[in-house]
Amino acid sequence: MIEDFLRHSGRSSVLIVRGDAGLGKTVLIEDAVRRSQPESGPDGGPDGSDGSDGGMVLRAHGYQGATTLPFAALHQLLRPVLGGLDALPARERAALRAAFAMDSGGRPVEWAEVAPATLALLSGLDGGVLLVVDDAQWCDRASLEVVGSVARSSNRAAARGGRPVTVLAGARGPAPAPLAVGAAELLLRPLPAEAADLLLSLQPGPPPEPLARLLLREAGGNPLAIIELAKATGSWAGVAVHGPGETLPLTEHLEKFYGAQLEQLPPAARDLVVTMSAAGDGEWPAILAALKAGGLQEEEGLPDGMGAATSIAVDAGLVALPGDGATGQVFRYPLIRSAVYRTISCEERRRAHLRLARILKNDPDRRARHLAAAADGPDEEVAALLEAAAHRAEERGAPAEARTAMERAAHLTLDPRARARRLVKAARVALYLEQAGKVEELIATVKALTDDPGVLALLPSLVGWVISTGGRQDAAMALLIPAAEDAAGHAPSAALTTLGMAARVVFYSGRRAHREQIKRVLGLLTAKAGPDDGPAMSWVTACTDLLAARDGVRAALERELASPGRDFVDRLLLGMMAAFGDFPEAAVDLLAPLLDPEQEIAPAGGNSAFLTMYGFACLETGRWKKAESVAERAVRICAEIKPGVSAAQAQSLRAILAALRGHAEEARALAHQTLAGTDAQNRLVTVRCERALGLAATAEGSHEAAYNHFRHLFTSGGEPVHDHHSYHALADLAGAAALTGHVEDAARVIDAADADLAGRRSERLDLLIGTARGLLAHSDEDASRHFEAALAGCPPGQWPFERARAHLEYGQRLRRHYQIQHAREELAAALDIFERLGAQPWTERARIELRAAGVRSDGPAQSRLDLLTAQELQIVRLAGQGLTNKEIGERLFLSHRTVSSHLYRIFPKLGVSTRAQLHTFIGDGEAVD
Repeated sequence: MIEDFLRHSGRSSVLIVRGDAGLGKTVLIEDAVRRSQPESGPDGGPDGSDGSDGGMVLRAHGYQGATTLPFAALHQLLRPVLGGLDALPARERAALRAAFAMDSGGRPVEWAEVAPATLALLSGLDGGVLLVVDDAQWCDRASLEVVGSVARSSNRAAARGGRPVTVLAGARGPAPAPLAVGAAELLLRPLPAEAADLLLSLQPGPPPEPLARLLLREAGGNPLAIIELAKATGSWAGVAVHGPGETLPLTEHLEKFYGAQLEQLPPAARDLVVTMSAAGDGEWPAILAALKAGGLQEEEGLPDGMGAATSIAVDAGLVALPGDGATGQVFRYPLIRSAVYRTISCEERRRAHLRLARILKNDPDRRARHLAAAADGPDEEVAALLEAAAHRAEERGAPAEARTAMERAAHLTLDPRARARRLVKAARVALYLEQAGKVEELIATVKALTDDPGVLALLPSLVGWVISTGGRQDAAMALLIPAAEDAAGHAPSAALTTLGMAARVVFYSGRRAHREQIKRVLGLLTAKAGPDDGPAMSWVTACTDLLAARDGVRAALERELASPGRDFVDRLLLGMMAAFGDFPEAAVDLLAPLLDPEQEIAPAGGNSAFLTMYGFACLETGRWKKAESVAERAVRICAEIKPGVSAAQAQSLRAILAALRGHAEEARALAHQTLAGTDAQNRLVTVRCERALGLAATAEGSHEAAYNHFRHLFTSGGEPVHDHHSYHALADLAGAAALTGHVEDAARVIDAADADLAGRRSERLDLLIGTARGLLAHSDEDASRHFEAALAGCPPGQWPFERARAHLEYGQRLRRHYQIQHAREELAAALDIFERLGAQPWTERARIELRAAGVRSDGPAQSRLDLLTAQELQIVRLAGQGLTNKEIGERLFLSHRTVSSHLYRIFPKLGVSTRAQLHTFIGDGEAVD
């Protein structure tokens, strides 16, 4: 299967060979790669070999404990070809140099640039490229996201004649999520009894029958265990008498075996192997360079004769050093590294880590980690180095690495108060990773460490998050508001942090009373905020009434998008304000580089709540395909971490998308399942699921049921169930009311909303209320006035479904009152948008209305955008944003002449004659996908 994949990758550009350690994944992969490559010359080989077809093989290998080092595996892959960096455009070159810490300036990585920069580097190579990633389960998520994205992008390009990039990966356990999308899989299983017996019989000097049976039972069909244990049967003399229940686990047998091999090595070879076992991913090149230069002996305290020691370690079967400049596998098998590290004494480990810290003296983050591993007690100097490394990791969006470093820094801190503060910082990063159990564990430790009021004032926000994540929003607010009020006098920054968490809770609860509580406590803090509290103060202030604060949010968004900042958390907060404040296009621009699995490397561990928020922004800007993929990814993350509210949010997004697509049964199943597991306090989830049920009923023509669902978003008196999101169903409610005779009741709700929102309506709410009033208007004159005002105030590219809905309802009313020409224009506009979105029930309704208006439509009309290739869609998007041909070429790695040629072919396909007309296609359609 592997060889067939390499010869004919077919529809997938990624093959993942999965199975437990020792089942032969690496052997199968290497054998298939060797067979697929013609005989190479003296310069060919596994580390970047060139076949006769001009292709190249690049390798990386994951190592346990190194999963939190962003881009480490990618560095392994690209190291043999980094000489091509200078040929890249400045932007891509800078992105890769920053990702690999090659710049002394240490600027934070621009996440959105890494994947396209990698693709650009590989595209400059001759022929296709094969990326071989072994032990992918231990590779950092950032690298896997880039590799997966590059493979998918290259596969699409290869279909149009470009150079392919193929990925062949080996992994233990489940397929790594970043590579699994669209990947083919080959699952290896333990050998059956007959095959295991045959493999043992083929080993030199197979053991006698009683020992052979015991060996096979212990091996459990694992080929590596069979082969390696067969070599060690001479030392198993006493083991043969043990009964089945007295045997040790297989891993302990192998570790004991490799430990015995380590003891047989001379001192120099032993020191080398021990040092290698303590090294992390990405550190081999520095060690090998030091070996080659002969600099380890004197500077690092290793004995003379390291060249001979290397040969001895290789001959002993423990080490298989790669060639010059390579970064591949150093130990023959990963479990050898584990066995060696577990076998050596604590003092040997300490010396090895100190040695590595000296070797890596120019890499402050790795040096700090090795110094921490070498510490035999509290060490404030090392703790400070680790804390600085944690802050750098958090700023560049690597929370998993930041949490680990900060927690280790706390353990090295002697002063209880300082230790507690560092544990609080670690807990705040764990909060982003949605690790509720870890947050609770760290909170308990902090409480046991200190009774300092300043430290304890930092805990309520963490406790409140745990309560909110569990679904109890009222209880969370009952804790957070008094805690913020109590801390306002002696710890204003902590109080502001607590209010910031309360603001997050309000988005779920949707209760106006909660917003008023925040506003009251915020008044106590306004005069006490420090210079570093600006972003948090802006966040809390905006959240007290996002609609009223829209002018300030708009100004902040314009400043950020014009001159992007570098702090990951600040951009995330601003993206949240944009998403909830009805600035969806700005939310997409801000959040895509931080969260989008296609454009960017999502931070390790991900965050399903933020990801779902980004998915709703994609939905509201017409990027429905993107919203669907984001929702699926959020659900996968939730399956691992099981945060109740976040999982419900992701499912509510899936339910709404299914309803809009016309998949009513799926939408109902998702919505009912989500509602069944959601507390009534989580009104955001409730109103979204009710809206999904209403949209599903509308899609099926069950308008009475639809009205009931939409009406549940408001109280009997017409007040919103959720202070913000209930209003998003106003047009839905009016549409169902107009078809079921509930016009007066719906009008009362619209009037109440109009009065409540007076002076603070967004363009979206103007569109929805205008559409609703047009639907419920008694006279044609009033209806026209409301519909035209609603459509005139809607920005291009935002809320295309709602805009198309207004066109449809207006066109239908015009047709029924015999204004046929005007009706045709409105209905054609609605049909065009619905078709691009894939809103099938509404597409069909618009088509029926057009036929009734005398426009023939025999079947689904193909969207004009469907006539374009993926690359042409990208060019339309960029040209519609105002980029020149040269700028588009730099983004897509094309010449400006090629871009011009594409545009020459695009214009007639879209029926446009000028470049300015392309802007209309980036708002309503899926060009961004």
